[in-house]
Amino acid sequence: MENRHTMVMEVFSTITSPVFSELVIVVKGNETSDIPSDLTLFETLRTMKEIKPFKLVFSFDALSPITHGEKEHRRLVKVLDLVNAEGLLDFLDSPPVIC
Repeated sequence: MENRHTMVMEVFSTITSPVFSELVIVVKGNETSDIPSDLTLFETLRTMKEIKPFKLVFSFDALSPITHGEKEHRRLVKVLDLVNAEGLLDFLDSPPVIC
């Protein structure tokens, strides 16, 4: 986990574009329930925000959009509500966007 944090920080620190404003995390349907337990993710995001401000966007990639997409999308919304309630995203200037 620490190695992933270090690698992400090294890559993120190389972004020099003045138009950078959004960080998009693509979430597959089967990964939704893992989000609240990934404390390294939130630690990394917090550190990244200290380096360069960004809006956080979760892009949902349904495994089966026709049959399960809406159900999985609602589950992601609930999971992010839980994450917000636990204060894991309290460092953001605005709530994350889900698309």
